[in-house]
Amino acid sequence: MKKFITTLLSIIMIMAMVSCGGSGADSSSDKSTEEDTTKIEKNIDATAEALGLTAGDETYYQLIGAKAGKQYNDGAIELYQFDENSDEYKEIESTKTVANTNVSAYKDGIVMLFVGTEEDQNIIDKFNKLEYK
Repeated sequence: MKKFITTLLSIIMIMAMVSCGGSGADSSSDKSTEEDTTKIEKNIDATAEALGLTAGDETYYQLIGAKAGKQYNDGAIELYQFDENSDEYKEIESTKTVANTNVSAYKDGIVMLFVGTEEDQNIIDKFNKLEYK
């Protein structure tokens, strides 16, 4: 009877150790860290895709000195790509505006504006976490 109880307790302890092992939790945290640090191409299409934006229609981006520009989500969000060393981009960095419109976020030459709608902080946070190649 003692051998049976000892064996049963040993099996229970082994199962508890296996189920509490840290390998499962570590792999999921490694996966989320990998997703956070995934680098994307530095352009507005890749940025829009990473943010889950839809239907990119070109804008008159040349008028503001951008290299590219599109509006997404039925015109609610606009993304522009600037040369980081351009005077236009430096002005955006200092004034936080472009064409008299407040800039919602910018980094590495990519600028995001919310037009005629309230800013979505979740999208801004995702944008700020993006890393470019």
